[in-house]
Amino acid sequence: MAETEAYTTESHTEETDADTTESEMESYTTDTDSLPELTPEEMARLLEPDPELTDDEKALRALHLVCCRELTEYDPKSEAYVCTRFSSFNIALFDLDEESEAIHGPPLQELTNSQWRSINEASVNVISLKVIQSDVGYPINVFGTVLARDEVDYKCVYLFRRDRDDSQYIESPEDMLTLTGPSRGLVVSDTIFFEINLKIRGNVITDDKDFSKGVIEHYIVPLARGPKTELLTSWLSTVELVLAPAPFAVAATVKINILNGPCDAPFRGKVTAWTAGDAETHIILYEYGNKAMDDLQLIKDGGSIALSHNLVAVPVPNSLYDEYEEIVLTVCFTTSNDEDECTSVTLQYPQEEKVCNHGSYELQVEVTWTSILEGPFGTDIDKRWSSVPQKLLLF
Repeated sequence: MAETEAYTTESHTEETDADTTESEMESYTTDTDSLPELTPEEMARLLEPDPELTDDEKALRALHLVCCRELTEYDPKSEAYVCTRFSSFNIALFDLDEESEAIHGPPLQELTNSQWRSINEASVNVISLKVIQSDVGYPINVFGTVLARDEVDYKCVYLFRRDRDDSQYIESPEDMLTLTGPSRGLVVSDTIFFEINLKIRGNVITDDKDFSKGVIEHYIVPLARGPKTELLTSWLSTVELVLAPAPFAVAATVKINILNGPCDAPFRGKVTAWTAGDAETHIILYEYGNKAMDDLQLIKDGGSIALSHNLVAVPVPNSLYDEYEEIVLTVCFTTSNDEDECTSVTLQYPQEEKVCNHGSYELQVEVTWTSILEGPFGTDIDKRWSSVPQKLLLF
């Protein structure tokens, strides 16, 4: 895999337009047992006469600031107060924990010519997620959530989600967190948000510690190629998120069936995928020997390989910029004890399946080609973007 472009963002804190004084910082409390209340002075400042705002609009802006205060915590690593969750638009009465119900778009074969011309400008593939620096050393047991919020509805699209009893064992900075999402193609014409909330498991619950918390904002560079790296340094760690842009993308959902070969034992290998124009950036769909998958069923009923991740955003070629001319996905099988033993299968739309032989296995690769939904999915999204208060509270 090619070296990842040094394109990093240190996501420490959300900037405010007002200066924060030391006395005000010291007086702020992060007690989340009770909702922070606005002082009369703060409320009066928010509700200054504005002929363009109704009373309801003013109240919603004030409520947004109250919500932001509730989500603000002191980060000992950056020695600053940070809002640990998404708050770029007005989050008043917005359920930050609601999971996105948006699904795949229609099959590509059903698209009209006008729909083909209006394919989304860009998507991204999430390549890897690593803890590249730990203040408590290694090994560690990590649990919690990593999710994306995109333009479709800004609701939760989970990439990593593990409870305390299902924590992932991380031995070194090179170990990847096992991604199980996204469940649909992500829509990114400008900015996408990644929300991280990870903890490390102690011997007992009271020994658990906050490990990484915050929001990464990833800005799309039009027609960019190759992986991009984002960093979140917070609490007790630095987390590295590697993304690969997919301009004018469609979604490919992959399934691997075992036609011949042992179905009563795990497939002892690795399955990766890549797209045309970015053959050196491999997306891991399955990896035997990954401790994170030890307790999972690796062969599904019916004889298909239980992929940890099965969706790839595949670019649609642009005749002005791209050397390739077709929508292409390549799936590669390698053996655990010999990565040189590689079998690659390339599917070009509208192909939906191919059969290959890898070692003692006869494998069938199935791909379902679908479009990616356009956003915004919610009708109030534009209003939320336009109703973020310009006068932020002093904490």
